[in-house]
Amino acid sequence: MKLTRSQLILLVVLGVLTLGVYGGLVSIIVRNSRNSSQASLPEDQTPQLMPSPTLTPTPLPTPSPTPLVPQTRFDLQVAREPQNAMLRLQRGHAYIELDAPVSAIEDFDVAIELDETMAEAYVGRGEAFFRIKEWSAALNDFQQALLLFPDYADAHAWRGYLLSEWGRYGPAMEALRKAIEYEEADPWTHVLLAQALLRSGDTSEAKIEYTAALALDESSVEAYVGRAMAYAEEGDLDGAQADLDRAQKVAPYDPAALNGQAWLYARYRKERLADAERMAERAVGGAEDDLEKARHLRTLGWVYYQQERYAEAVDTLEEAAELATVEGQVVYGGIEGDLEEARAEAR
Repeated sequence: MKLTRSQLILLVVLGVLTLGVYGGLVSIIVRNSRNSSQASLPEDQTPQLMPSPTLTPTPLPTPSPTPLVPQTRFDLQVAREPQNAMLRLQRGHAYIELDAPVSAIEDFDVAIELDETMAEAYVGRGEAFFRIKEWSAALNDFQQALLLFPDYADAHAWRGYLLSEWGRYGPAMEALRKAIEYEEADPWTHVLLAQALLRSGDTSEAKIEYTAALALDESSVEAYVGRAMAYAEEGDLDGAQADLDRAQKVAPYDPAALNGQAWLYARYRKERLADAERMAERAVGGAEDDLEKARHLRTLGWVYYQQERYAEAVDTLEEAAELATVEGQVVYGGIEGDLEEARAEAR
């Protein structure tokens, strides 16, 4: 018998409905069976999902950072001509300017190996040794340069500067006068000589040299500040303040200018101690190297001492002494004297 189209559609619909009902019945039976089997288990035998084990990774050792060697404009030339002493000399000075003295020493070493008579390489390496506080090695290099070239003004100046920083004022002044004899127009050498004179107690001669430096460079902050200190030591506080005002007009945020003003307030104008503290803190924050920071910390420590904050004074002056320690010696004797006073009051 042939079914009509309507009958075929009806049979298909009935089949689908039958399958749906059958599937629903099977699902109910299976679910009921699962629930009854779980209910029949003792309470302590209820199936539990086992947690996945947590793996704790073993930390890898942190490698020590390798100091990055700064790039210079001489790198490609040195790569092409590694045995060129002059290129090594030039890159060594570039590294010093980029505050990479260890890299500078490596280049100066090569330059000296290639040409043992290159006095400039000895002075450059001496400057790099000075910056990493290997002053005995630096002094040897300056002296070697002078053996090769006795009239070398830079070698005399660097030797004098190092000796002055080390507190050996007599030999320092002799070397710096030699440097001026060979290169009188260098204002920085006059400043260095004036510093040595001031530290040795000769304020009158110090003022003459600071004035000579200013005649050559009227924007020398160091000369204004140094001459102000000489005026103050002689009791001329107005003259000192005038020079400090000039220094701050030239460079109002220069650490040397800020420290000079803080020093004057802390030593001679105690009513301005709050201003002195603020200026000294800014000077410390702007210091470019350990020795400069040590000088500014000494001023800040003395401010704390005058404010009767003796524990803070001791901590600050101890930090200054640590930064100013070269080859086991605190090179600025005034720091140790101030520290002794602060410790005595802190007890």
